Amino acid sequence: MSEQKILSVIVAAYNVEHFLRECLNSLLHTKQANDTQVIIVDDGSKDKTGQLADWYALKYPNIIKVIHKENGGHGSAINVGIEHAVGKYFKIVDGDDKVNSKAYDQYLKRLKTIESDLIATPFLCAIYKNNRRIKIQKRKIEGAEHIKNGYVTSFKKISNQVYICMHQWTIRTKLLKQHDIKLLEHSFYVDMQYILFPIPWIKTVCILDMPVYIYRLGLENQSVSVKNMKKNRIQHQKVIKTLTDFYRERNSAGDKKEVLAYLAKGIARMEINQVQIALSLPYSKKAKQELIFAEKKLKKNCPAAYAANTRISILLLRKTNYFLYPVATILWRIIK
Repeated sequence: MSEQKILSVIVAAYNVEHFLRECLNSLLHTKQANDTQVIIVDDGSKDKTGQLADWYALKYPNIIKVIHKENGGHGSAINVGIEHAVGKYFKIVDGDDKVNSKAYDQYLKRLKTIESDLIATPFLCAIYKNNRRIKIQKRKIEGAEHIKNGYVTSFKKISNQVYICMHQWTIRTKLLKQHDIKLLEHSFYVDMQYILFPIPWIKTVCILDMPVYIYRLGLENQSVSVKNMKKNRIQHQKVIKTLTDFYRERNSAGDKKEVLAYLAKGIARMEINQVQIALSLPYSKKAKQELIFAEKKLKKNCPAAYAANTRISILLLRKTNYFLYPVATILWRIIK
């Protein structure tokens, strides 16, 4: 494929035969499709995902590339995508999600005119219950209300006010390759690695008010479901450790305070999830001790991330030496 492609889209696909057609059609339904590279990474699927991907690759050989591999998890699929990407910019679209084709078309046109390390766009969250969509919400870029739309600005200047999540994220491919960005394999919850590991090298950002991504939330088998987060909480803790190690590494490298502060806030967000996982468990002394251990570990390994957490519920737990933990578990169930 030509290196003149403006965008490489990595479609991480594992057992998504019921969603993949809709996902790919949304990416192809644009006059700019030939300017894109769509890499479908079939991560060891056991259904017909791989066959469907191959059919699309045969039909659109100048756009779609398929890579079949043994199952290695979401991080593994992204790592392979980075290796094979030839587009100027890089974006991830999960195989059970899709893009808003109208906004995507406009977004591709704008990408051709932008020189920025990072482009951030809001996304649409399609909320499902019992596998039926009940509503759709626009998720704006947190803290970007007063940033001029379409202007390239210094990331340093706005890093203390914004938070850009994975579905809002488009990055210059060269940054991922030059700095050998690699995510943890055989693990869930690597999204935060993807959006924090490149931060030390991002100099510019452009906010585009185009809701490109459509994220399905509430599907039964999602890793972010309460059931799966409880089951996979050790993986969640493992990812936090990789992030605190990275923070310490960048601190030792002398990164600027703005970079370190952004990393600390990102880790603090993961710690909020870790506390929520603990509160979702049936109350027991063991569950409480697991939470206290995780908190002490974060405080020891990355005091800046521990201090960056300003969530009132967590501060109350800490202030009372986790005495309120039983009450918090009850409140969590009521609110949930």
